[in-house]
Amino acid sequence: MPGSIKIITAVALATFLTACSGGSSSSGGSDNKQNNNDSSTDTGSGDSSTDTDTGDYSFNPATPLATLVVGNNEYAQGTLQLENTDSKSPSFQAGTFTGEYGDFKLYESGNWEYRLNSNTNTLNNGASVQDTLTFLLSNGDRLSVNFSIQTVVATQNSIVFVLVNFSDTSVTDDVSISDLANMTFNDIDSLDNAYKENSLGQLKFQRHLSNNNTLAQYCYGEENKEESSIDCFVYSIPDSQNGGILSLDSAQARAGNSQDGQYSDGGYTWRDNATAWIESNFVDANNRPVDLGDWRHRVFIFPDAAYRAGLIGSGVAAVNGRWSIITADSDQLILGHELGHNIGLGHAGNDDNNDGDTNDRGENEYGASAVFMGNSWESRLFGSAHRDYMGWYNKFPGYTTTIARSLGNTSEIQVQAIELTAGELNSNLPQLLKVESSGSANGENHYFVEYHIAHNTLNPRPQQANQVTIHYLQDRTANQVATLEEPGSTFTDTSAGITIEFISRDSTNKTATISVNYSN
Repeated sequence: MPGSIKIITAVALATFLTACSGGSSSSGGSDNKQNNNDSSTDTGSGDSSTDTDTGDYSFNPATPLATLVVGNNEYAQGTLQLENTDSKSPSFQAGTFTGEYGDFKLYESGNWEYRLNSNTNTLNNGASVQDTLTFLLSNGDRLSVNFSIQTVVATQNSIVFVLVNFSDTSVTDDVSISDLANMTFNDIDSLDNAYKENSLGQLKFQRHLSNNNTLAQYCYGEENKEESSIDCFVYSIPDSQNGGILSLDSAQARAGNSQDGQYSDGGYTWRDNATAWIESNFVDANNRPVDLGDWRHRVFIFPDAAYRAGLIGSGVAAVNGRWSIITADSDQLILGHELGHNIGLGHAGNDDNNDGDTNDRGENEYGASAVFMGNSWESRLFGSAHRDYMGWYNKFPGYTTTIARSLGNTSEIQVQAIELTAGELNSNLPQLLKVESSGSANGENHYFVEYHIAHNTLNPRPQQANQVTIHYLQDRTANQVATLEEPGSTFTDTSAGITIEFISRDSTNKTATISVNYSN
């Protein structure tokens, strides 16, 4: 079985400028100014000299330029600009500049590209190194950018699908093997991408438990096309009364009057029977009986018709467990939701009156918008409260800001959109904003504040785009208490003496500025 893969994160932590060829220089600051319009004439001894006027400019790039994740986001691009220029100011020169761990390509327009190279494969897990790349302006001034490179280990969770069929309806009537492969691994908003990006590169899915493609578990949507493949088994439910394969009509007819619990227990008996049948009839790569427990996730899929007939629910899973039962579906939501339970998460509800209970009228334990663990179609996001619960920010402390209670204090914090992935984040700004809320109306000790944008992977059908949402964590459940739709909108918890205000948004940098005030 393949082991864990190495994920390497490169963070541009600082940009510094060293200027040459006549003119002032500075280094170590975020704003670097060149002033080259001074000239002097020396008339002594008949000799004279005049400094060349190479023009004014300021160089103040955003830092970091990008965050890169090897194996996931190895490539980044952006634009550098010279500001406060005049007619004699220098310009960028095109060129490719090689560092120890990556190549930096600059265009005359100021557009740049950076790609990590194979030297990153020599780094040990947990290593931290720096890479400095220097380039020239047209007047010979030398500019340098400094990248910090870290390593983390990504966990690969294996997954197997068990397709449970009736004689008159099958899972592939609703979703093909290729569809499952696309939803799980290939689509831009696949479960593999969604889990990987939510976890900042620390959790992804493993396509095959074994690379032996002669095994029965190796299912292809298209013959010998690897990207169409998944691990799967197909089980047809026996008819214990009449022999042969059970029909959906027979199962539905028996559900109300049979003493046999398999027709009314939501698919649990069929799950167990399928497991026993697979483990009795197939062998693994070592020619031993298959053990479904070898897979981290076991997903039992039933035809949609079984759900419509009332034989199973739309989805159920063991929290912190290894199995789930779902209906065949054309979207990743249900599958992604149930796998979220497997990794230890509860639901994401809406608690509009902020009383710590999602059972009030108009509220729902699934009611949080735009998150996997809520009930929003095409959602691919785990909110910041659930990410914090999973510990995904622990390796990236720069992405977290916690506001401590301080009577009469007001803080303003610029936060990055929660949908931004490791390859898009600015490591100088937080993405996770925790606000201390002891004494809150909901009884919990922190609010989690997040800003949303449209995003191809994590918010593909934009929900709450350009808005701020506020949540709290109750055990493993994340509940939403407010949506601040426009700058100037506020949320107040009088019990905790907290007011949170949406001050402004910056669509260019995909950030929002949040104010937190403690009144008592």
